[in-house]
Order: sequence, then C-alpha cells, then structure tokens
Amino acid sequence: MNRDWLAVFEALKSVYTDGAYSNMAINEALLHHKGCKESFVRNYAKGVLRESIRLDYLIDKLASKGIGKVAQRPIIILRMGIYAIDKMDSVPDYAAVSEAVNLAKRVAKNSDRFVNGVLRTYIREKDELVIPSDRLDLKYSISEPVISLLSRQYGEDTEDILKGLKTPSETIIRVNRLRAKREDVADSLRALGIEAELCRESENAIRASGSGIITSDLYKRGFISVQSLSSMMAIEALNPAAGSKVLDMCAAPGGKSAYMAELMGDRGEIIACDIHEHRLELIRKSAERLGLSIIDTRKSDGTATDSSLIEAFDYVLCDVPCSGLGVMPSKAEIAFSSDPSTYGELTSIQKAILRNACSYAKAGGRIEYSTCTLNKDENEKVVESILNGSEGSLLKLLEMKTLLPYNCKVGFFYAILEKNS
Repeated sequence: MNRDWLAVFEALKSVYTDGAYSNMAINEALLHHKGCKESFVRNYAKGVLRESIRLDYLIDKLASKGIGKVAQRPIIILRMGIYAIDKMDSVPDYAAVSEAVNLAKRVAKNSDRFVNGVLRTYIREKDELVIPSDRLDLKYSISEPVISLLSRQYGEDTEDILKGLKTPSETIIRVNRLRAKREDVADSLRALGIEAELCRESENAIRASGSGIITSDLYKRGFISVQSLSSMMAIEALNPAAGSKVLDMCAAPGGKSAYMAELMGDRGEIIACDIHEHRLELIRKSAERLGLSIIDTRKSDGTATDSSLIEAFDYVLCDVPCSGLGVMPSKAEIAFSSDPSTYGELTSIQKAILRNACSYAKAGGRIEYSTCTLNKDENEKVVESILNGSEGSLLKLLEMKTLLPYNCKVGFFYAILEKNS
C-alpha cells in the first residue's frame, strides 16, 4: 500500500466529509504517516481540492448511474485517480489506476472493481469528455454561486480574478528585521537548497520555493515567519509607530500582531485579542519564538463593546472574520464549500467589530479594517455603512484598497480610517 496515497486520501476525507481546513488536514495526515513525501502529499491533495468541481463533473459522466449514487469514499478515490491521470506527469496512467484500486481495497471495501472500471473508461474516453466552454464553474472549478457574485461585482475583470484564484499559492517569508537582514536570510535559505527571491513589493519579504522552511533553524530561532504578501502590505500601510499603543481585535494566529511589533522595533504595547483561549496560545508561542516582548493577549469578543478600551489606542486593527474568497490559492476548499447566501451573517459581525474599533481609537488615532475576501459587500460596503452612520462624522477615510489575486496571489482588502481630533 502506497503510504503517500493513503495520506492524501485521509487528508481529503477530513476536508470533504468532516469540513476540516485543508492545511490542518494535510498536516495531520503527514504526522500520522511519518516518512511520507511531504511535497508530494501537499501538492497532490491541494491539486485534487482545486479541481474538485471539474473532477465531479467527469465522475458524473463516467458513473453509469451518476455521481449521486456513488459513496463518498470511492468518489474521493476517483477524484484522486482522475487528477493523477490528468495532471501528474510523474505518475503513468497504469500506475494511477493501480494505486487507486489498491487504495479502494484498503479504505473502501467492495469498490475496487468499480474504481478500476471508471478509471480505465476515463483513460479510453477522456479526449471525448469535453468540458463545456461556457461553464466557468467547470473551467475554473469554482462554484457557480461564487462566480455569479464576483461577476456582478467585478464585471469584465471576473475571469482574470478567477485565473488568479486558481493559481497555486506562493510561499512568502517575512524576515524578522529585529534579528536578521533580508539579504543574509536569503543567502541562508539558498544554502538550504531553498530558492529565495527578494520581493519588490516589501522590503521585509522573500519569495521562496522549497521544502523544510518551517522545520529549519531559521524558523525555529525566530528569524523568519510565513505570511502572505497581501497581509504584509496591509500592515505596512497602517505602519504603527514605535512606542504607540495598538489593539489587534481579531489577532489569532498572530501573524499581523507579530509584524506590527517588528515594525515598531518591539517598543510600545500591542494587545492581541481572540475569542478562544487556545488561539491566544498560538499568539503567545509566536511572540516567544520571534523574541517579541510587547504583545499581550486578551480573551475578547470583538462584537461586544468593552468600555475599558474606549479611546485607549493609537492604532486599532480589525482583521475580521470573512468569507475568505481571496485565499482560495492556499485554502482550495473555499472554491466548492463557500456559500454566498450566508455572507449576510458575516457582514453584521463585521460592522459590529468595526464600530467598536472606531470607539477604541483615540482622537487622531487610526483604524484599519481588513479582510481576505473579494466580496464587496464585506469590504467597501461595510466601510461605507460606518462612514454613512452615526460614527461617520468622527472619521476620515485615508485609504481603501483591494489587492487582487492576479497581482498578489492572495486577494485582500483594507481600509484605513482616521478619527478626528
């Protein structure tokens, strides 16, 4: 039994049937199957997730009674098999069928003949199974409701956005400027066999490619972190000053709090909040690894007003819970699991958090509202609702920007407001 294929299956099963986040599911599978080829497992699982909608269309055509009559485990194995046949040059067609059949014998009893038959039929007939050219949901393997939303909001730019969302994510390393120089870190990465390119967009970022980054001494000793370029650019736009008092209202797992502390030279005070204690522990561990002393954690619900925080901060960051449409490149499951009909529930939470953020800023203080989605209802319209509401007379919009995925790989939105003095 090929342990790499079994690890991929287990990761995918966690995502498809249990609703697990793909990154966590893959990490769990790798821990459970020690000795697997990490890059193979990650790339394979992510690839299948990215192509889920297209793969299911093909399975529906190939299965005699349609995909609706196929059990979940054989469906996952068929997704893996068809993806390997289509996209994995290192796996010959006959090997993809053999591995899928062996996997079915192990985890989906009495389905091996069915899996064998479907995959062999696909090999014979794949050139005749044409994806309709007018079906963007199949072309990009993104759900039709999400595409409809983006099309309404972005018009002729929609297809460029879809292409960007289906481009595999890149690894961006944030250099801890308190401990190292970027050029030295890049040289150290190259010495480890990791490709490293200095990013033009940020003087603290390196674009990296290779395995072993988070197991390296550079990471363990706090010289580097992994963070999206879009997220870094948003924090750089806020640019909190050394010695200032900062509130990060939705801080876990702590990357933005840590970057603010690094930009501040570890001078001042940052209160990093989250509603869950176990997520606050992630923030504390991150600060400890990076050698940052100014980050204090606080269990807090950002939607509930805390009178002790009123007008107490020079900077307030609210990176709010959102639909996450901008991070499909790294969280591929969003492409098929996100439901636009539920986004209205998010906007009420987002508005409540932003209102509180405005009340927590001092006169002359700045507030940054950010999301990792492209949905304008969660972005521009939330900010506009605050500016047009009772708080609006006290606020001035300094900057509002959407970072599109075909430019920065990760879609991101931020707005910076200043409270009148």
